[in-house]
Amino acid sequence: MATSTKEALGHALKQMMTVKPINKITVKDLVGICNVNRQTFYYHFDDVYDLLEWVFEEDANRVLPKEVKLSTWREDVQAFFDYLQENKAFALNIYNSNSRNGMLKFLNERIEGCICSFSAIVSDGRNIDRKDFEFIVALYSNAIVGLIAQWLDLGMPAPDEETKDRFMRVLESSIENILMRFQLNK
Repeated sequence: MATSTKEALGHALKQMMTVKPINKITVKDLVGICNVNRQTFYYHFDDVYDLLEWVFEEDANRVLPKEVKLSTWREDVQAFFDYLQENKAFALNIYNSNSRNGMLKFLNERIEGCICSFSAIVSDGRNIDRKDFEFIVALYSNAIVGLIAQWLDLGMPAPDEETKDRFMRVLESSIENILMRFQLNK
């Protein structure tokens, strides 16, 4: 029952975030939608922001990749943009709240994991210093999160095919090419 209560509260939060900013949503609003008492809410969460973090992490764990495979990297990258676009009101509400830094930190960690796994695949068998490898992973992760933040700042206009194509062309083989530049002589 605990999981379904948490899920119901999460669904209520996402529903409320389509009509109210996060800082205007109260525990009373949420428990009213779910038909549970305040004690039930506080049994699971410290406050509305704690629920918000839980919802975002649950969503991310359900739909966003934790690592990227060479054969599916395009789909894996696209999953981040699709999730944000499909949850636009929710994402913008988080981004424009006190939880912005938490959201960006979470996205950076998840994207960094993906870039790291992908970089490990394309650098397999190459002699690359660990610090150089970590630098390249951080460079790409921060660049992608920066582009996502810029997109959120603009209100998440639907990216046209030309923009998507441009983004994918930048990523295509570029990590592999940069890693090759850092290859140490054996």
